[in-house]
Amino acid sequence: MVPLESNGEGDIWFKVYEEGWNKNTKKWCTNKVIDNNSKLDITIPKGIPDGDYLVRTELIALHQAKQVGGAQLYPNCMVITVTGGTGTVLPESYAIPGIYKSKDKGILYDRSADPSTYVIPGPPLFTGSSSSKSNTTSSTQ
Repeated sequence: MVPLESNGEGDIWFKVYEEGWNKNTKKWCTNKVIDNNSKLDITIPKGIPDGDYLVRTELIALHQAKQVGGAQLYPNCMVITVTGGTGTVLPESYAIPGIYKSKDKGILYDRSADPSTYVIPGPPLFTGSSSSKSNTTSSTQ
């Protein structure tokens, strides 16, 4: 997610949502999106200042991710307006492209492994007050 006036250029991207394998439903987030007619509702953290933003979503296809260069990334962007935010400063930010390396965990992944061990790649998740990587794996409770 980035302020719209940035045009997505530079070290200005920050992450507000991530989901991989859900241990309760035994499904990947991609399946959740498919089952819900390509829709996924998320909550933007209150710590994001009001304004217009460019939101980048991404699905990572892992069926060939066992080999370097095999993961397939499917990004999509949309414009949203945030209102009711309490923040005044944007979180730590990163450049896209540049957030992934070909051998990062979660980009290089063997699908025969236990899916609860999958590590979501990329920068830390912004939860509203500080950037932090909440879990080392993607399992949702």
